[in-house]
Amino acid sequence: MEPFRLLHPDLVPQRRESLQHAASMLVQMGLDDTVLSASPVHQRLARVVLASSDVIEWKPGHGAGEASHDDRFGIVRVGGDRGGVFLSGVLIAYLDVLDNAARMGTSLREDAWRTLLWAPTALFDHVLRRPQLGMTVVPPGTGSAHLPQQRNQAGQRLYLALMQVVRFAVSGVVRAQDDRTLVEDCVTLATACLRAAAVALAFSCDVRPGLGEIPPLPITEASEHHHLWQAIGEVRAAVPRARFEQFAAALRRLNDICTASPLLVAGC
Repeated sequence: MEPFRLLHPDLVPQRRESLQHAASMLVQMGLDDTVLSASPVHQRLARVVLASSDVIEWKPGHGAGEASHDDRFGIVRVGGDRGGVFLSGVLIAYLDVLDNAARMGTSLREDAWRTLLWAPTALFDHVLRRPQLGMTVVPPGTGSAHLPQQRNQAGQRLYLALMQVVRFAVSGVVRAQDDRTLVEDCVTLATACLRAAAVALAFSCDVRPGLGEIPPLPITEASEHHHLWQAIGEVRAAVPRARFEQFAAALRRLNDICTASPLLVAGC
């Protein structure tokens, strides 16, 4: 795969308003979350356009971010139009997963696939304050190609992009203060993306073993895990108990897949 643009963690937007212009532009161009239910031809074209510097302004050379991830998964950290890079990165990561699923098929169940595909719609709904009217979920492909390394890379790139959305949403929770509606909207988005990130990691490992193949790269934590741990007390204090429990359960599930992180040992 070609290099994948991702913001340095310190450049991840923190307010909904900082994404609204880029989101509106993508909607006008037909390059929002609806491309994920478009035809394969449209999806391939959309990926080319989203990756073009003529559409999304970006500047290279904004630090290494997370060297362990970046070197292994072909990630290039960039700046520029942070809202555009942020949103286009999520969509490109999804389009790569959909392309791989069409070529290889997947054993993910329908409910897991729906969980995976709900997150980008939840993101655009949140940013643009759209009513949640549901979405069209296209079943995964049934291809028989064997592309394990591409699958591993696509799934883990999507995981990293989704964890940046979680960071954005948790920042919204912390900054919302007395705006209870915004707090609940932000924690709902964070929960949806944590659930989708867990599915993305499951997808990255959804490979039939082949004789003599190089095993998939191991799952390692994103810096956003540490950011969540630092913010968990503030989230607990700001969010209604039932919503916090949903958020914590989604974080535990992701933690179980990553296996190496003691994030929730302290009583979530």
